[in-house]
Amino acid sequence: MEETSITGYEIYHGFLSGYLNISQNREYLNQINVFPVPDGDTGNNMVKTLKTIVTGMRSTKSATSVMNGIADLSIVGARGNSGMILSQFINGIAINMDESDELSCSRFGIIVNESVAFAYEAMENPQEGTILSVIKKWSEAIFTESTRVKNFPQLLTLGFAAAKKALNKTPEQLKVLEENNVLDAGAWGFVSFLEGIETISENGFTPFHIRKKLNSYEIPENHNHDSEKIHRHQEIKFRYCTEVLLTDLQVPVGEIRSTLKKMGDSLIVGQGRNSCRIHIHSNHPDNVIKVLQPMGTIVQQKADDMIRQEQMVQSPISKVAILTDSIADIPREILDKYQIHVLNLKLSWDDDEYLDRLTITPEEFYRMQQSRKSFPGSSIPEKPLVRGLYTALLDHYDSILVLPVAKALSGTWMQMTKTAEEYNQKNHRITVIDTCLNSVAQGLLVVELAKAAAEGLTVQELSEKAEELKKRIRIFVSVSTFKFMVKGGRVSPLKGFAAAALNLKPIISLDSNGKGIAFDKAFTSRGLNSKIQKLIRNISESNGIERYALVHADALAKAEQFVSIVSNELDQESEYISSISPIVGMHSGKGAVAIGLITSRA
Repeated sequence: MEETSITGYEIYHGFLSGYLNISQNREYLNQINVFPVPDGDTGNNMVKTLKTIVTGMRSTKSATSVMNGIADLSIVGARGNSGMILSQFINGIAINMDESDELSCSRFGIIVNESVAFAYEAMENPQEGTILSVIKKWSEAIFTESTRVKNFPQLLTLGFAAAKKALNKTPEQLKVLEENNVLDAGAWGFVSFLEGIETISENGFTPFHIRKKLNSYEIPENHNHDSEKIHRHQEIKFRYCTEVLLTDLQVPVGEIRSTLKKMGDSLIVGQGRNSCRIHIHSNHPDNVIKVLQPMGTIVQQKADDMIRQEQMVQSPISKVAILTDSIADIPREILDKYQIHVLNLKLSWDDDEYLDRLTITPEEFYRMQQSRKSFPGSSIPEKPLVRGLYTALLDHYDSILVLPVAKALSGTWMQMTKTAEEYNQKNHRITVIDTCLNSVAQGLLVVELAKAAAEGLTVQELSEKAEELKKRIRIFVSVSTFKFMVKGGRVSPLKGFAAAALNLKPIISLDSNGKGIAFDKAFTSRGLNSKIQKLIRNISESNGIERYALVHADALAKAEQFVSIVSNELDQESEYISSISPIVGMHSGKGAVAIGLITSRA
């Protein structure tokens, strides 16, 4: 029998069919995700990885050209453990190929078998019973059978059978799978991808009208969130699933691996033709970024909170997800207690980018602010990021209440609203509120609504409560310098100079629409304290004060002094003292202190 071969066209359509099949199983893969941590996102991560590939790849006759394009896209789009492993296997295939337009069965068998090592070598601690085992058994079967089978569809069918057999053995290899009576989610995803390729023999190539829809976004339907959970609780030793895409490498990949292996677990360092992607579970994503900055150019980064993901999957305390952004200054312990989800905004400084509060901490930011002459900037969240967050939340909650920084202060509200409209066309499941607040005032609003959500209020009831409550929340900010407001364009240089010359100590607030206003001023620290005391007394007497909290920009002693003044005046303790986020601190500068109040009456 004459040996058949495949070209770039077949590879292109194979990936399309594989992606379309696995995307239908995304939610199930999330449900059976118990390893390495039960954070319920394996399906999301594998689908995101493959969607980056299929929406960017190009169809040509050259098998090498198509595979190289797929490999490069996979490095850019790889997400999670399984996505990283799959990407590294794909890159191994691309690296092992020659410049041919076609691949014979025998040549294909040699290439995939040689490429398994790339996936294993990328991992600090390869674990059998995962997608690795299934990739290995599939590749071995393809290699072995390709010596006698010269028909590609038949060869792939035999490989698929071997992959399914390996998948069914994963609980025998990994104890946590056996304890939960599930197959490995990543391995299942790879088999689902192969199953999609199998359909080509029967159904042919993917029709053009379906390919056109690949750039659209699938909106999740309502699901039954009361179904029995199949996971058991596992201790999460390292909180953040941190991923970084590096280009222009300045050091060998081995040096990157040896440097990072002490900073967490689940380390994967995947190398592409022109870039490197790092995956690590770490408690300090800021330190990961810090050590990687001199090793190359960071073009992409993320740090997913796996504890919050586990709470969402295993033990949500409400049917409504409470989502805010990182400008809301709330301590971590309160975020955890009320399961508040946070979208960390992006901060850029010279050639560096950071995720607010995640890959740059307030403490590090204020240190840098004292030494850098340039002024940082921030940007609204990209729509794909917001979409991914909405999709993940709607998989586990009936609805979402979004509480971003004031519309008047940022474009974040508009992005959250416009993206929510896509999801609300069939069922209104996402409500976005213009909080008209920021910092500690925004934080107080978010916490109160998270408490109410935990008590069982519906999203409609929470929306009404938010509109009423925000009218009773006020913020007063004391800044120690106008330097950064001048740099950021919030204050003119002339006014900044005059304020510095007069040793002016302003008190800044927000109007009813969330715009910054000058509220009062003092000329000495004693005068400022007196103003704050008088302000609190007047508000308490006229409107009553139910709760208050303070935040500071590396000025804990000053914040504690304010707390002493307020607590003596009101005879009640603050809800919390916390740090001001780096994005807010861009303009407030080091030394700022802000107090947020919830009054009894508007």
